[in-house]
Parts: sequence; C-alpha cells; structure tokens
Amino acid sequence: MLNFAVYGKLLLDATKETDVFLVNSLMDSIVVPLSLTAGKDNELLSIDRGTVARYLKGERNIHQKIMLGSKEKKVLEKIEDYFEKNILNHIIPAMMTDLLDGLTLAISNDETIPEKKKEELLSNANKDNLAIFLSDIFLYVVNRPNDNGITVKLTEHNNLPTRNRFFSGRKEQLESVNKLFKKKDNNAVNICQTVSGLGGIGKTQLAIEYAYRYCGSFRNCIWFINAETTTTTQNYFVDFADHLKLSLPPDFKPNDLQIAVKLWLNDNKDWLLIFDNLESADVIKPYLPDNINGRMIITTRNTRIDFGSQIALGVFNMDEAMVFLRKRLSNDEKLDLEFYVGSANDFEAEAPNLAKRLGFLPLALEQAVAYIKEVKCTITKYLQLFEKSGLAALEEKQALPEHYVKEVKESDFEKIVTATWSISFDAIALEGAKQLLNLCAYMAPDKIPVAFFAEMRDKLPSPIREDMAEDISKFRIVTELRTYSLTSGDADYINVHRLVQEVVRKSHAGGI
Repeated sequence: MLNFAVYGKLLLDATKETDVFLVNSLMDSIVVPLSLTAGKDNELLSIDRGTVARYLKGERNIHQKIMLGSKEKKVLEKIEDYFEKNILNHIIPAMMTDLLDGLTLAISNDETIPEKKKEELLSNANKDNLAIFLSDIFLYVVNRPNDNGITVKLTEHNNLPTRNRFFSGRKEQLESVNKLFKKKDNNAVNICQTVSGLGGIGKTQLAIEYAYRYCGSFRNCIWFINAETTTTTQNYFVDFADHLKLSLPPDFKPNDLQIAVKLWLNDNKDWLLIFDNLESADVIKPYLPDNINGRMIITTRNTRIDFGSQIALGVFNMDEAMVFLRKRLSNDEKLDLEFYVGSANDFEAEAPNLAKRLGFLPLALEQAVAYIKEVKCTITKYLQLFEKSGLAALEEKQALPEHYVKEVKESDFEKIVTATWSISFDAIALEGAKQLLNLCAYMAPDKIPVAFFAEMRDKLPSPIREDMAEDISKFRIVTELRTYSLTSGDADYINVHRLVQEVVRKSHAGGI
C-alpha cells in the first residue's frame, strides 16, 4: 500500500540527505505555513531519529498535528512552492526517473486507491511537474494509515528468470502494456502485446520486468517460454504441464500436450504467458484456446508478427542510459558508484560519451560496464580500448552480461552481440536486401537516402541494380530489412544502428 513509509523510502533513495533531515523537511511543508510549534520556546515542530525510524518502518502514523493541518487552505496554497524550494534541490538528478517510476508503480499497484484518485495523483507524474507531484502525494499519504498494507507476492506457479536489478527506464512502455491489459473486454488487442525491435534492445528484459512489477494481476500463473522454435516452445510447455500437473498420457505426443495446455488456459484466469524471441505465430497457435482468459506478451525481431497490440522498442535515451550505468556500477539504490575506479566527476563527464559510442544499445552498454567493473578501468580507458579494438572489446569474457536470457551456443557466448543478430541476418531472404545492408554499413547511420542507391544503380551489382530500377522492388528490399529490425526508417530513408554496421563490416573482413 502507498503510505508514508513507502513514500519516505523512495525519496530517501533519490536524495543525498539523512532520514531525519528529509522527514522533518517533509513535515515542515505543513508546519511552516501553519506556524505549528512544539509548545516549547515556540520552536517549530520536529521529531527525533527514533521517531523517524518508526515512521519509515510503518510502525507509527504521522503526527496528529500534521494530519489535521494537511488540508488547510494555507498549506494547499504554499506546499508546492515549499517543495520546489526545499525538497527538489536535494534530489540527485540521475535518480529523478527512478523516483517517478517508483511512485507511479506504488500508486498504480495500490488496489485501495480509487481509480479517480489514481488518475488525479498521476496527472503530474513527470519531471516538469515534480514539485506538484511530490506535494500531492505527501498530502495524500499523511492522511493514510502508515502500516505495511497489502504485500503483492509473485505466484508460486512461475518460471521467471531472475529479475534484473539494474533494469532502468522504459516507464512509458510498461505503463502502456499495463493500461491495455487492464481493459475488461477480451479482444486481441487487449490480451496480447507484441514487443518488437533489434536484438539487444531489451525486449526480453522489458517483458520480465513487467511480470515482476505487475504480478498482482496474475495470481494464477506466470510462465516464460523460449518460443524461438517449435522444439523450444514444446519443451517449455512440457515443464508447464509438469508443474501444473496436467493430465497427459505416459507416451504423449505434441498434440496431446497442446490439447492439455489449451484446456488449462481456457478454464483458468489471471495468467500471463511470455513468448520470447518468437519468429512465427504458427509456433504458438496450437497451444492457444479460442477463449483466452489471461494475457500474453510476445517479444520478437519480426515486425510482421501482428498479434495483438504492437510496441516498437527503441534504444535507451540519455537519461535511461545514465541511470543504468550508475546502477550497474553501484552497490545499492544510493548510486554511489562503489564499483567504479574513476571519480564521480570522471563518470559524469565520460559516461555520456560511452552511451553515444555504443548507440545507447542496452546489451552493448551492459557488456561494456561489465568489462569496466571486472577489469577495474575508467570509462576513458574503455573508450580508448574500443576505438583500438572495436567489437573485440565486447567479446572478452569479462564482458559477459549478468542478465541475458537468450539461449546462445557455448561457442558463440563470447560473441553475444554478433550471435544476437545472426538470426536476423540469416532471415534476410532477398539478395538485394543483403546487398543494401552491406552498402549501408559504410555510410552515416542515420537517414540514409534510398534515392541515392536508385540514382547510382548503374554502378551497383546485380540484383540490387535491378531492384533499385523500379519502386515496387525497391520498396520490397527496404521493407525486408525493417522486417527483421536490422534497420528502421521508411520508404525514403534508412537508419542503421552503428554497431550493426560494425558487425557487418567485420564480417566483410572475415572477422566473424
């Protein structure tokens, strides 16, 4: 339940201050406008360390004077200004996104808050209105019981991979999935969310994080399935059937398994299935009943899979990248960079350069920071190494990511970025599309004009020369690359991630 204890702890994680200072500052936002005193020498009301500890543990409700005064006109007129001047300047800039995410999640998951009140509280859940957001929540929580409330636990019927404690950002996408899943009508758009994007963009981590954050909505079962092939899908559903003790003959056939799974999914509610790395919807359809009473998340590189609602996942923005790098090099939510050998100033100066150099790709950033942490070098030295060694810097054993779900052959494990994209490369069926990707690997990565290749087609080899001669064939090969998330853009312009370009160039040099 959202209460003062939850609110206070989230604010403490996002500030540089002590718990006593912060809690007294929060109380002062009401005390000061009302001129409340402790009754001794007209001193402002304040509390000691022991009382603060009890407040933050949820063992004691907020002081009665604070509760009684929190709705007075004087307070309502001045509290936003007080937060702007006395609270916001103590928040670590890199932690603002996490603070917003944490409070939004606490409000969204609290079943005791009326929906109308939730909408009211969340209407200012952004950095521009942070003072209003924080003050509104404070006025709300001081009037609520400060007990531990309802604890939402993950159902025992789950096989989720370990939660990624470094997960950062993606607030908009997580909220979008949850909003659609909460709609009551069971049409295709609401029961399934398909997340597509380049390998390494974080599709799988998004799905796993959603399952952990919103597990309260799926009390029956949450099951993660590697749906890359018919065989992997079947193996995961065998475990599903075994765990739920579904009735199967001793020597069951695939059809027996499919019928048993269908029956269970049809007869039960409040379940979530995550189909990871799906390449074709035909792989999962035999297991799905006509009447779907649960929810599904599909992750895929294939943008042609149009099952349910579509989410195209992109790379991190700068804020998300910086928070992720800080988390990855810190011991806890205070983000003190305990695992970074350089100074905090060095990190602030060079981390943005690292994010830019790796094109804000989550998997590449994970590998880079894993190497930096293991080798104990500065970001400056890592960037120098990357410029000298290129992709080889991502292939060192010290660069193995801590959270990586995709099943990669052992021989390819030290070439994760390359292995991640190999399926997409292999899936390109049109030779002209392969040639186009090869050419794009040597150009600036953004807004490559398709017209350039059409105008220069006489100098190009076959079949791209012929493909570029007619719009219908030209659009066909441009779309082919977008289908497997290797490029983005439209019919006129192509965007290619710079690391995809480097992998393609390395393959030309015989390095892959």
